[in-house]
Amino acid sequence: MTDWLWDHGGEGFAQAYRVDEVLLDLQSPYQRIRVIRTPLFGRMLILDDAVQTSEADEFCYHEMLAHPPLFTHPHPRRVLIIGGGDGGLLEEVLKHSVERVVMVEIDRMVVDATLRHIPEIPGGAFDDPRAELRIEDGFAYVRNTPERFDVALVDSTDPQGPSVPLFGEAFYRDLHRVLGEDGILAVQSGSPLYQAELITQVRRNLRQHFPVVRTLLTYVPSYPGVLWTFTLASKRLDPAELSADEVDRRVAGFGLRYYTGAQHRAALNPPPFLKQVLES
Repeated sequence: MTDWLWDHGGEGFAQAYRVDEVLLDLQSPYQRIRVIRTPLFGRMLILDDAVQTSEADEFCYHEMLAHPPLFTHPHPRRVLIIGGGDGGLLEEVLKHSVERVVMVEIDRMVVDATLRHIPEIPGGAFDDPRAELRIEDGFAYVRNTPERFDVALVDSTDPQGPSVPLFGEAFYRDLHRVLGEDGILAVQSGSPLYQAELITQVRRNLRQHFPVVRTLLTYVPSYPGVLWTFTLASKRLDPAELSADEVDRRVAGFGLRYYTGAQHRAALNPPPFLKQVLES
């Protein structure tokens, strides 16, 4: 009998993946962690029945969360990552000439699962001397840290369990404090098809502390519905002012597979149905 993984997106909707092999299935103090092998997406990391990343399309997600804010900032040197236990986002950040990256992940078992079963996603990112991995609660870290950063990236699961505070106004207020004068923040903000209320909530909470808020539309094939959003917030800098030519000039030599100048501009020009959400 064929096994299938069902990732339930919205009410009455799910995306299914054939499971050829279960490589890992365990319960951490925070969530159920699985690594499965599928025919189309290869090895996939699953947290609490939701697909987090796959070896086939992780670049679609990680490149679009990392590079728009990092290219918007003229000289990003110190970067904070909240979540991102699979290391894919860290790997993208380290392609830039940054001096220090602090990654705060609450669940060490997610890091270990990826390093053991899908090491191609982080590559050697965790061994880079510029990277510091801290296993602790990201919300508490941002509340208490005296450090300051140029860019902050929030790579969280959907707002359930330990990720709920990472979508709240108080968390964004604390991130505003730890960011420098040109500081810019990027968060994953869910599906425009079945999480429109989440996008609205994220934008409303960010606008209480950041004058510039932009939502980008992109595509992650392994996520239910494929369409996905990231929301950027800045004290001063506007990713909409970054031209396609400037992105292409700066990205040369990075070897990216998704993010280009054209993709940057397209992501900032959503179709009418999403504009209605963004303007609500």
